Amino acid sequence: MRAGALTAALALLTLLNAAGTQAATVDTLENGLEVIYVENHASPLAASVVYVRSGSRYETAYENGITHFLEHLLFDGTVHMSREELDNSIQRLGGYINAFTTKDLTAYVVVLPREYIGYGLAVQADMLFNSTFPENELEKERKVVIEEINRSADSPGAAAEAFFDAIAFAGSGYARPVLGYRDFIENLPRRAVIDYWKTHYTPDRMTVLLIGDFETPKMADRVAAAFGTVTVPADTTAATPFAVHRRLAEGKQRPGRLSGAVRRDTVGAVTSTYVDFSFEAPAVNDRDYVPLDVLARYLNADGISPLKRALEDGGQPLTEEVSITLATMTDFGRFNVEALLPDPAKTDSVIATVLAQFQTLAENGPDSMALDGVKTSVRCEAIFNLERLHYLGFMVASQLMAGGWNFVESYPQRVAEVNIHQCQEAASRWLTNQNYVVTVMKPADSTQTPYVPPTPSAETIKAYFDTAHIAEHDLSQGYPILFPVVDSTVLQWNDPAVYRREVLPNGLTVVIRSSQGNATFGATLLGKNRTMREPADQAGITDFVNRCLEKGTRSRSAEALAQDLAAIGAELTLYDNPWIPYDDRYTTRSYSFVKLQTIDDYAEDGLMILADVVNHPAFDSTAVENVRADMLALLRRNAGSPQKTASDLFYTTLFGDSPFARPIMGTAESISGITRQDLQKYHELYYAPDNTILALSTRRDTSEVMDWVRTFFGYRTPGGIDSIGVTGTKLMLAVETATRPFDAQQAALYAGGRLPGAAGGETTSLDLAAEILSDRLYKNLRERQGLAYSTGATAMFDRAVGWYYGYIACSSENYQAALDGLQLQTDKLAFDGPAAEEVRRAANQMWGQMMRAKVTRVNQAFYLAVDEFLGYEPGRDRRLVEQLGKATTDEVRQAASQYLRPALWVIAAAGNLPQ
Repeated sequence: MRAGALTAALALLTLLNAAGTQAATVDTLENGLEVIYVENHASPLAASVVYVRSGSRYETAYENGITHFLEHLLFDGTVHMSREELDNSIQRLGGYINAFTTKDLTAYVVVLPREYIGYGLAVQADMLFNSTFPENELEKERKVVIEEINRSADSPGAAAEAFFDAIAFAGSGYARPVLGYRDFIENLPRRAVIDYWKTHYTPDRMTVLLIGDFETPKMADRVAAAFGTVTVPADTTAATPFAVHRRLAEGKQRPGRLSGAVRRDTVGAVTSTYVDFSFEAPAVNDRDYVPLDVLARYLNADGISPLKRALEDGGQPLTEEVSITLATMTDFGRFNVEALLPDPAKTDSVIATVLAQFQTLAENGPDSMALDGVKTSVRCEAIFNLERLHYLGFMVASQLMAGGWNFVESYPQRVAEVNIHQCQEAASRWLTNQNYVVTVMKPADSTQTPYVPPTPSAETIKAYFDTAHIAEHDLSQGYPILFPVVDSTVLQWNDPAVYRREVLPNGLTVVIRSSQGNATFGATLLGKNRTMREPADQAGITDFVNRCLEKGTRSRSAEALAQDLAAIGAELTLYDNPWIPYDDRYTTRSYSFVKLQTIDDYAEDGLMILADVVNHPAFDSTAVENVRADMLALLRRNAGSPQKTASDLFYTTLFGDSPFARPIMGTAESISGITRQDLQKYHELYYAPDNTILALSTRRDTSEVMDWVRTFFGYRTPGGIDSIGVTGTKLMLAVETATRPFDAQQAALYAGGRLPGAAGGETTSLDLAAEILSDRLYKNLRERQGLAYSTGATAMFDRAVGWYYGYIACSSENYQAALDGLQLQTDKLAFDGPAAEEVRRAANQMWGQMMRAKVTRVNQAFYLAVDEFLGYEPGRDRRLVEQLGKATTDEVRQAASQYLRPALWVIAAAGNLPQ
């Protein structure tokens, strides 16, 4: 591999220039609000993330869940806007608005086209300081939060996480779950929520991070107009028992220092054994923080980490999954190791291996080449995060709140200065001193009682609030907020990119997008017709192949491959990560993907590695068996997921005997039966050049990039594969229902039917209909009735066939009402059609979604490949935006009435179904 263009001496200014970003400006308003301005002119979007120093760590035993509940309630109306007006205010501008709560903070996010960010700031300020907490909205929100608690309880490791937190953070607010628990949410009085809000939501406890396409002086004026009128009120509640109790508790939010090794074992409602370590670690201002974070990244790197090799490799690996992280709290840290074991008998071996590896690390330090790779990866990651706009707000939240923006901004340079000796010293001080907690949760058998976190009873909670003196607050008068006038939106798509499409003699289709802006490089190699290509008895073989691709090539071992990727800071993605929510939106039965992103300086190296990964996988026999074991373990965990199970049932029922009905990951039976030779044979066929599409997004010249493509991909011979595609769904003559009940907190429901494919030319109207239906489900089933936390609807398209579904996850007692509501809203849209305002709002939402989805080069490449697969021309986005701007109610009504027909639905449901 040629020498990289980046070196350890790469300066922060170079990083910012490469990301199309200017150095940040940090300011503080007179009311104490900290504001960080980060200009990035690579895309026409701007994001605002408001962090509030308010999380579960600040709660008492009688407030557990109040912070997260409050996060929900702030979307329910202000002195200036009703909930409906607040919902519509951002959507109609093509924006995204959301929030999240952690143990240390709550964050409120808005992303908008650059011209409307001032309005978004005004909405945020109004929510944060002028909310009114209507009683009817509060009661509805209780139901929604309880459904979210139920959904969280259905996640595979929920019980193990609760047990770990209770032991590792005993005696502090960190031991309590962010979501709280049902009895508390059901009995929490409105006045307590308002008092907590008034205490914690003051501008001097907030930081605003603004990033995107704006000029700082003008943005500062917008911030002042939105937030500048808010004052820090005098503390009028200091003498109340409720406030005193809370204030005393705030002084004890850091867990007591760990002294010696503590191990706690239990059993729970889990399918694997969970072993979780928590070692004491320093705060961000400690000299050992950065070296320890470097060690965490090194130990967590697949193919490089000696700890992962010791636990995951070999003929009989000790673990299924391992994750190593440095958790950053406001004033301390924890070095965490999380491991999933297929065999509980291996628990002691796993614990011993972790401790032995840490001792070795303290004695020898990390491998020097791997350490350089970590440094380069951190520098490139900083560029990627700046490109992702609001995603940056998620990624830097803990470091920002603990160390400030200067720490975040200088972090890549701090990492670049770390040496092996510093890593050794940090490991010796923190990872070998026996100050740790390790928890073990094994699957409970029929004779054992699973672990359930202890919580106060409903009676205890009611008794507490019956006697607690809580101040009343007048919410009739809010702070004056200056809302910019936004009369209408103009849908536009400014795309100065140059596109090039070429089919190589061997059949490989290549599409290149070249434009100025971010200096990142994105590539996607798309394999066509995933499940349609799979042999009948080998469902899931495509996913199996993809998971093997990262395990090494004929010329690179898994370790060498990981090191070469790290040396150019590349991120390689081959399958859905089960631990990342919503990541599965890229995964479909229509195609598979291999995605790579690096920076443009390493574009040639990245493309060469991508070609080696796809064209020359090793399929090492030991690695194949380890991948098989991991897939079988994941299939076991997914079997307990109402959402995963209902989704597979929906496709199985809708597509009948078609290969499209098969689950993407296959079944335990099919995965168990696939041999190494099967994988090799299928790979040669499926990833033949004439069954693949290569899409690239760069600022390099297309001719230069095309020369690389010919060199790295042009030599392979075509596979001679016949064209193939999904021909259709089952012919439905009536409603068909498929159910799979099992023990869970929630039921998941999918209901939908067939649509024409992408070639039919109706996708825009059908997408708009699905967007409107999704909005109606959210507003009626969630926001008005509180039946569910998760709702939505979507339309999906292959070339010759399409399909749609509505989705709801809810408790058993809400199931029938949710199903009835889904049918009612679908019928109303089909028979009555949408209102003109709904069509405009949906068009604006789709426009905004397109901009957000394609803000990064790696996503631009992915959607280029998908468009090619579906038969669209490169750069069709401008035409699509024009179609959205011209969409009429008649077009959407016609599409809805013709295709959204509950009388011909497939209904699939799984989990806690009503008897």
